[in-house]
Amino acid sequence: MDSWSKYPFLRMLLPLAVGVWCCAVFPDFQISVTLLLVTMVALLAMAFVATFFVRRYRLRWLFGGIMACYLLVAGYALTSAHQASVHKDYFRNYESEADYYVARVFDYPAERENSMKVVLELQSQYSDSLPSRQVSGKVMAYFQKTDEAMQLAYGDLVVIPAPVGEVPAPANPGEFDYRNYLIRKGVTGQVFLRDDDWIDLQANEANPLYAFSYRFRDILLASLNRCGLQGDEFGVAAAILLGYDDDLADEVRQNYVAAGSMHILCVSGMHVGIIFLLASALLSFLNRKKWMKILKQVLLLVLIWFYAMIAGLSPSILRSALMISFVIVGDILQRKGFAINSIAASAFVLLCVNPYNLFEIGFELSYAAVIGIVVLQRPIYGWFCFKNKVADKIWEITAVAIAAQLATIPFTLFYFNQFTSYFWLSNLFMTPISFIVILSGMVLLLVSWIPFVNTLVGYVVWGAVYVMNYLVSLVESMPFSIIKGLYVSEFEFFLLLIVFVLILVFAKVKEDEVTKREQHLVIATLSVLLLFVGSLSLRIYSSERQDVMMVYSLRNHTAVDCVSGKEHVLFADSTLMADNSTVDYSLTGGWAKMGLPMRPECIDLYADFENAFVKKQANLLSYKGTLLAFWDEERLSDSLSYRIPVDFMLVTGKQKPDVVSMMRGYDIGKLLIDGSVPAYLAEKWKQQADEVGLPIYCLSNGALELK
Repeated sequence: MDSWSKYPFLRMLLPLAVGVWCCAVFPDFQISVTLLLVTMVALLAMAFVATFFVRRYRLRWLFGGIMACYLLVAGYALTSAHQASVHKDYFRNYESEADYYVARVFDYPAERENSMKVVLELQSQYSDSLPSRQVSGKVMAYFQKTDEAMQLAYGDLVVIPAPVGEVPAPANPGEFDYRNYLIRKGVTGQVFLRDDDWIDLQANEANPLYAFSYRFRDILLASLNRCGLQGDEFGVAAAILLGYDDDLADEVRQNYVAAGSMHILCVSGMHVGIIFLLASALLSFLNRKKWMKILKQVLLLVLIWFYAMIAGLSPSILRSALMISFVIVGDILQRKGFAINSIAASAFVLLCVNPYNLFEIGFELSYAAVIGIVVLQRPIYGWFCFKNKVADKIWEITAVAIAAQLATIPFTLFYFNQFTSYFWLSNLFMTPISFIVILSGMVLLLVSWIPFVNTLVGYVVWGAVYVMNYLVSLVESMPFSIIKGLYVSEFEFFLLLIVFVLILVFAKVKEDEVTKREQHLVIATLSVLLLFVGSLSLRIYSSERQDVMMVYSLRNHTAVDCVSGKEHVLFADSTLMADNSTVDYSLTGGWAKMGLPMRPECIDLYADFENAFVKKQANLLSYKGTLLAFWDEERLSDSLSYRIPVDFMLVTGKQKPDVVSMMRGYDIGKLLIDGSVPAYLAEKWKQQADEVGLPIYCLSNGALELK
C-alpha cells in the first residue's frame, strides 16, 4: 500500500475535519477563543520541541500526533469564528434597541412564485431615541413580489423594520431542518416584507468582482435566450453551463433526480475539464518557449477561476477548479502529484475558507463521487474484459457510474432516503450527450454575438438538451426508477461511511498486492456490516410494534396520521396529497424513519372509513382508545341530552371562534388549533379557551405525537 507520506494533505485534512465536526455538532459546548489560541500556541511549541529535541526513531510519530491535535483545535477555532453569534456586534445582542436596520443584498436574489427570496447582510441599526450602531448578521428576507422588489440586485442597500423573526425549528418528525441549514450558512433570522415595509436607499455597495460576475452571467443567460433556447431547454442549459438553476422546472429537476443524473446539472469537474482542454488547445501556440508556457498556464488559471465565478462558486466547481489549479501549478513547478492528495488539498483549502462547507450536501456528494471514481473505477473496470471496442467503452462509462454511485450511496440514503435504480443506464447516454451540450454550449457563448452562426449553434444546443430531457424522462417513467423510504439513522450512516472507507483502502491494498492486509480489511468490513444489519433489524423490529397517532403541523393543510405497525392511514384535506412539495418536505422524512409506505391510504376529512385499527364516522375519529373530533359547528346538535366526551377537538380552517358552543356539545380533553387556521383566528380561539380553562395546543408550535 502507498505510504501515508505521499498524501500529506489527506493527513492534514482528517483532523481538521474532525475539529470542524465537533464544533458544529455540539453547539452547546463552546470553548473560549482565548483558551483555543493558548492551546494552539502550546501545541506549536510542543511540535517545535519534538522536531529539534526528540531524535529517537521509535518516537517519530510524536510530531505527527501533535500536529494532528493542532489541526483538530484549529478546525474547532475556525468553525467557532464563523458562528455569527460569537461576534460582539451580532444584531441579536442589541435587538431590543433597534427600530429598523440598514441591510445589504448579500447574494443574487431568487424569484419565487409569490415573492423574492433574498439574503440580507445587516450593517447597522437605528432607533428614534438611541445613537446608531454597527451590527453584523445575515437574515433571509422574503419580499412581496412587486416591480420594485424584482429590481433588487446584489449589493443594494435597503431599510427593513426590527425586530427580525427567528427561523422556526422543524415542526414535524423527520422534517427537513431548514433552521440548521440556514445557521450553517450564517443566516440566523428571517423576515417577511410587504411592499410598504421596506425602503430602497438607491445605493449599492457590491463587491466589484462578484458584481461583475453576476452581470456577466446575466449577459450570458440573455445570450442563451436570444439564440433560441426557451422553456425547459433553457433551464437545463443554464444549469449545465452556468450553474444557474432558478429557471429549472421542478418536474424536470425530479426527472434528473429519479434518473440518477442530477450531477449533470451541477457545474463540476467535467465542465472545468472541457474548459481546460478547449482553452489549452486554443493557446497551444504558446508552447514554443518556456516563458510562453508559463504565460499559458497563468492564462488557464485566470480563465478557470473566472468561469468558476460566473458559475456561482458551488462546492463542486470550487473542488474542480482547485484540483486543476494544483495540476497547473505543479506543471509550472515541473512536479507531479497524486490525485488523492490533490483532492484532499482542495478540500483542506475549502474548509479553511469556510468550515461549514463540510456540512454542505453538494460538498459531501461531490468529494465522495470523485474519490470513488479515482479509487474504485479501475478495479470495477477490471471485472470484465471486452475485445469489442464499443462494448469496452460502454463498460468503461458504466464502471465510472458504478464507482460514483457506490461512493455516494451512504449520503443519498441518509439525506434523501432514496436510491436511483437506473443510474447505470442513464449515465450511459447522459455522459456523451452532456459532453456535446457543454462543448456546443461553450461555443454558443463565444459566438452568441455573430448573427446566423449563433442561431445555428443554438439549434445544436437546443437539440442536444431536448434529447437529454426526453431520455431522462423516459428513464424516470420506468418502473422502480427511484426507490423511496430507505431510511438510515445517524449511527447507520456512520457505519456505512466506515464501510466505504474500508472499501477504498481495500482497493488500494489490492492494487499494491499486500495480501496479508486484505484478510484484515475483509474481516473489518464484514464486522461493520454485521453491526449495520443488527441496527437495521432492531429498528425494523421496533417499527412493526409501533402504535402512533400523529396530528401534523402543516401550513394551509390538515393531516392526522394513524399508524399501526408498518401500516398507516392518513386523514387529510383533499388538496394535501396533490401538494407534492409539502408532502416531501414535511411528511416523507418521518414516514421513512418509521418504516412506513411513502404513499399511504389517504382518506378525505369528510369521508367515513373503518379498518382493523381505526374508525372514522362523521366528524369523529377513533383510534385504539383515543377519540378525536373535527370541529364542525354545522354538525352540533341541540337534541342530545349529554355532551360527547372526546380526548381532542381539532379546529381547522377559518371557522368562527366559539368555544362556548363547542363545550355545549362536547366534553373536551384538549383543544387543538390546526396550522390551517389563520393566526388572528388562532389567537381568538386561544383567548376564549383560556377564559373557560380549556387546555389548548397550537399545532403551529409543532406536531402532536400520541404513542
